[in-house]
Amino acid sequence: MKLAATDFDGTFAPHRQPVPASNIEAVAKWQAAGHKFGICTGRGLSLIEFELKKYPALHPDYLVCNNGAVVVNNKREFLASLCLPQETVKGLLRMSLVRQTKNPMRLLTETDMYLLDTGSTIEFGLVIPMETLSFAEAEAMEKVVQISMRCESVEEAEAVTAEVTKTYPDLIGNINRNYIDFNLKEANKRDGLRRLLKVTGWQPEETLFIGDDQNDLPAVKYFHGYTVETAEPFMKEAATKVYPSVGAMLLAHL
Repeated sequence: MKLAATDFDGTFAPHRQPVPASNIEAVAKWQAAGHKFGICTGRGLSLIEFELKKYPALHPDYLVCNNGAVVVNNKREFLASLCLPQETVKGLLRMSLVRQTKNPMRLLTETDMYLLDTGSTIEFGLVIPMETLSFAEAEAMEKVVQISMRCESVEEAEAVTAEVTKTYPDLIGNINRNYIDFNLKEANKRDGLRRLLKVTGWQPEETLFIGDDQNDLPAVKYFHGYTVETAEPFMKEAATKVYPSVGAMLLAHL
């Protein structure tokens, strides 16, 4: 048995485009051969499920969500979850650069997703309806696995990440373009996949990982993984091989 894991946005689904039918067809052939397929994403469970409903022919064997903080099986049963300590949630939300920002922000629990009332007039860029929380309501939320911010640029995302992780070294800022996802340091796609393998007991003869941006880099390096042709140059340099699509990678390893 082989195991394949793909990032979703920009990899399995090209940016601002639907998932190509050829990718879904390749997944079906991959699974029919007895191999495992899953999605490893920065999205929370509710948001990736919202997207997957558009593709009834697609049946992932597992999902690694929130950059590795949440892992579920094909029945959507929780296999692993890394929740932020309550004091860390409160402290991060009380930081001046967070309280004063006009950038849109989200808070994600194991199962749900909320907007934070930052006063932003900018959309977060998600079509799924979300309840809006005040900062006080957000501080009281339980089982928080991720706090996200949409910045104006990659440079701003990197600067905000540096400031937050300096104050809270137990956190990591998983950056995808101009978006930051703050998770526990152990919550990254590399370690999320490692937790999946440990909990399930799966021992694949080969583990394939493919992704296109910064939050995919640790997994690409660890699993000697792959990227797509639309990725940035630094990802192509890190990858073992560049493929035109996820489907092409799967078919090449059947």
